[in-house]
Amino acid sequence: MSVQFEPLTPKTALSSSPLVTVVIPAFNAEPFIGEAIASIQRQTLEDWQLIVVDDGSTDQTLSAARQAAGDDPRIRLIRFDRNEGISAASNAGFDAARGEFIARVDSDDRAVPHRLAAQVAAFRNSDRLAAAGSHASVFGDVPDGVAYCAQGDANIKARLLDGVNTISGGTLMVRRSFVRAHDIRFDETARSAEDIGYLAAVMAAGGELANIDEVLTEHRSHRGSFTNSQTDIAGPWLQTARRRLLALWYPGLDAGDIERIVIPFLQVYPGWTDEVLAIVSSIDRLVTARAVDYGQDVSVVHAIILDRMRKMLGIYQDNKLIDETQIRTIRHFVAPATRDALDQLVV
Repeated sequence: MSVQFEPLTPKTALSSSPLVTVVIPAFNAEPFIGEAIASIQRQTLEDWQLIVVDDGSTDQTLSAARQAAGDDPRIRLIRFDRNEGISAASNAGFDAARGEFIARVDSDDRAVPHRLAAQVAAFRNSDRLAAAGSHASVFGDVPDGVAYCAQGDANIKARLLDGVNTISGGTLMVRRSFVRAHDIRFDETARSAEDIGYLAAVMAAGGELANIDEVLTEHRSHRGSFTNSQTDIAGPWLQTARRRLLALWYPGLDAGDIERIVIPFLQVYPGWTDEVLAIVSSIDRLVTARAVDYGQDVSVVHAIILDRMRKMLGIYQDNKLIDETQIRTIRHFVAPATRDALDQLVV
């Protein structure tokens, strides 16, 4: 891979130590990159540098970014000669960052004017805070609304397992000294859910997570976005992130248990029922196991898994693949928490 840095003249020299470095990884983002850059230029906190990483775009993303940047001395452009993925682009920007804090903005999103100031204030209030996000408003080809994210360190860590409403990669800010000290990077083999893996690494290193209880990012939904166009890729990688989380929290579980525990997170379940008892037994082993404490709320982890199990079994029951007699039989072999979840399926 060839990486090219746009030449910086004395007129466009960067501050050696900005307070915040903003990184925008961009791939074929020509229609939107100008708005993303402009949203950083409108920040109430002015001590920032912006690094736009053109991830081998085949459209005019680079030209659009140059035009939006103009002669702003705080903006730097990095260009890959081929598409390497959002993780590699994010890592390149984070590696080049000079700020005390590093924020990521998606190339089709917009930061509200006080985003950087609000997140920096949260870091100033807690020396242990390592990564922070926020709520996001949603606009575009869906009805306008707000995507609310979890609150509280323990709750956010537990909800990494669900992979939603935790800390969105497009709202992320991290403390640079922490991620550098622990060599935390985005997994460049991951084609999706890279933010979940990154946050899990922060958690494993002892960092605290938080979401600012405000809307600080405007998320654009459109047909060409990765979320909407690559669902066949996102699902399997999210399952991989779940396996890694469970292995981190429950090292005593074997790979077979973990593989069965993530089955209820699938959108389409196996067409056979032979494994139902094995899945419930594996979940029961997790519920009764002692988790390694990384600050996650174990009760929330259990609730997420048991809810998924109950949903899966309910669908099997509705389709007459299992009946109440079988569920009653299963409940005799499990712990009270698992039994309570099963009891909700028995009329």
